[in-house]
Amino acid sequence: MTSSSPPPADGPAAIPEAPLPPMFYVVSKRKLAILFLATFTLYTLYWFYKHWDLYKGRHPEASRFGTTIWPVPRAAFPMFFTHSLFAKVQAYGRQLPQVAHWHSGWHASVTVAWMLLSEVADRLVGGAGGDLVSIACIFPMLFLLLKAQDMVNLACGDARGAGNDVLTRANKAWLVIGAVFWLVALAGFFVPDEDDDDEGKDPQATAAVLMLECAFAPGTPSWQAGQLPIHTINPRCTS
Repeated sequence: MTSSSPPPADGPAAIPEAPLPPMFYVVSKRKLAILFLATFTLYTLYWFYKHWDLYKGRHPEASRFGTTIWPVPRAAFPMFFTHSLFAKVQAYGRQLPQVAHWHSGWHASVTVAWMLLSEVADRLVGGAGGDLVSIACIFPMLFLLLKAQDMVNLACGDARGAGNDVLTRANKAWLVIGAVFWLVALAGFFVPDEDDDDEGKDPQATAAVLMLECAFAPGTPSWQAGQLPIHTINPRCTS
């Protein structure tokens, strides 16, 4: 009795191909909000970087000038590339009604305008008021990013971003670093500055008050014509 053996294979067994990474950075809106707020908006740099890095991986020569996309500069200067990124997301997911009807150009314009407004307002106000303006600008920016991420997740086939919803160890480390930033920022509202008493006062009015204090301080000689008293026990007059 002879045993039958299976016929030899025609060739080597086919190796299943690894799934392609998503075209853009997929993340749940919950995780995006947590990291954005916890890192005092620094997560935005990583957010833009990942989008361009993934897009470059799928399109090594994707720029219209025929040169390789550099994700780092595009993340460092996002205001120059936000319109391009949002347009590419919409083009990729145009078969979906929600993405097709998304006003990506208008959305990008508002996002860029808010970036610039946040920077200018912070520098113009300055001091504790500038810190307050910076904190107030965080929340509208978060709303704009969450809307854009919603379109990205839809276009990439993961509407809820379930594939990237868990906080990793690296994410938790950033949460600790972000907590330090928040403590420093909030401390500015409760720790008084040494110059707070004189801040915002008219220099001429301050000088006039000081002259009167020196003139009528106990033990101060009377005014001399055109001269300020020299000897005084008021410590502010000797500084």
